[in-house]
Formats: sequence, C-alpha cells, structure tokens
Amino acid sequence: MKLFEGQEFNNLARKMKKGDSGAAEKLYEKLFHKVYGFCMNRVSSKTIAEDITQDIFVKLVEKISFFDESKGNFLVWFWQVARNTVTDHYRKGKDVAFSDVSEEALEEKSPISTHEKLDYKIELEKIGFFINSMKPEDQELFNLHFVAGLSYREIAAVLGRSEGSLRVAISRLKSKVKRKFA
Repeated sequence: MKLFEGQEFNNLARKMKKGDSGAAEKLYEKLFHKVYGFCMNRVSSKTIAEDITQDIFVKLVEKISFFDESKGNFLVWFWQVARNTVTDHYRKGKDVAFSDVSEEALEEKSPISTHEKLDYKIELEKIGFFINSMKPEDQELFNLHFVAGLSYREIAAVLGRSEGSLRVAISRLKSKVKRKFA
C-alpha cells in the first residue's frame, strides 16, 4: 500500500479510538474484502471465512484502544490482529478441510456455467491441495502478500523478518506457483 494510504489508515484509527463511528465504518469498508479474502484462503469455507472476518472486526472494535501509533502503523497492527484471530481459530480446532467443502459451497462460489463446474471443482481442489501442501511459512506469505495485498515492509513488520528475505522468499513462492500451474 502507498505511504499516503498508510497515513489515511492511521488517521481513521486515531478517529476510531476517539469514538468516531464513521471512521470505524470507513476502516471496515476499506479492509473488508482483503480480510475476507485472507480468511477464505486460509479456511476454504465461505461460512467459516465470514465468521472469522466478523470476529476480526469485532476484535478491532474491542482492541482499538491498544493501538499505539508511536509504535507502528495501523495496517501492521491490524494484520497482526487478523493473523492472530485466524491462528486462534485453528487452535480451537474449528477448521474445515478443503476437501470437506460441500459441492453446494463450491457451486455458490463458482462464477461459471453448470457444464464447467466439474472442471472448476477439479481446479479448485488442485489449488487447495497445492496451497495446503506448502510449508506453513509459505502459506502465510502467500496469504499476506497475494491475498491481503500487504507490501514487503508491512509483512516484515508483521512477521519480524527483513524485507530482503521476504522478497527472496516471495520470489521463490511465485516460481513454485508458476511451475505448478504453468
């Protein structure tokens, strides 16, 4: 994300801390789709992803008073909250395996016609299997960079790693994906 966008998020968070519900709504609007995509990619179930997304925004409201702009930017703080919420979900053992997703759920997500649904299901299973076969660190990088759209700097702050090492790791991850699906 661009620098001015990061400052905009910090400004909205500051206003939200002061009780501005309009700022909270703007944060929700700006972050919802990325958070939902992040969750959907982690759990592969629309219902569970919706629940976790809701939990993340509830935690945002509950924990906004802990955000300290002098210690870092809002987006890094927020994605740590999101990441921890997904981790908590796994700790509770509530995950549904990709292979357990019902055919109705696949049809609900599918934007293609009926005669293509079988091919679509096979492709989804291949992608899901490939993502699930990655090391947990690679899955996390995939989600933070490609799904949530975080910059290298933001990921570095969330994971406590250097930007350089992340650039190399994400480049390798891109190569793996290209080899698998090219």
